[in-house]
Amino acid sequence: MRLIISLALVLAATLISAAPVYKYSLVTYAPHHLQVSEEEFNCLSKNIYFEASTQDEYGKYAVANATLNRVRDPLFPNSICGVVFQPSRIPGKRHLCQFSWHCDGKSDRIRDKNIYKECQRIAALALLNKDKDITDGATHYHADYVKPWWAKKLTKTVKIGVHIFYKDT
Repeated sequence: MRLIISLALVLAATLISAAPVYKYSLVTYAPHHLQVSEEEFNCLSKNIYFEASTQDEYGKYAVANATLNRVRDPLFPNSICGVVFQPSRIPGKRHLCQFSWHCDGKSDRIRDKNIYKECQRIAALALLNKDKDITDGATHYHADYVKPWWAKKLTKTVKIGVHIFYKDT
């Protein structure tokens, strides 16, 4: 398991260090070169920002991977924004979201523009390298200081930063 994690981190380091540096806003760059709409790009960037802004590049990239893995999974919506804003699937529970930042009652305003630009860079990197997944196909994750009820139903793939990643078995 340690070898797999080490290889994944080496791969991520290679990808991140090889990421192109853009002189222009990624928002204007994204739709043309990344083949996603500006709205989809912004949804991915915001999800990375609100889910992993305190993480290093690997943690941010892993959140992007898990988000994009959900888009490809038939159990989830087939768009980035659909995945990011999907309501909870727990019967009888309202006002819950798949990603808690969206409906936690707190402001969703971007407060740190530099971190958000990094999140945009990571989003672009993940979209350009969809086949470079450091989470081994994870569609779920949680912070290592919580123990959600659903985790025991899934297979743990990797821990990156403070997040533990899982996939369906």
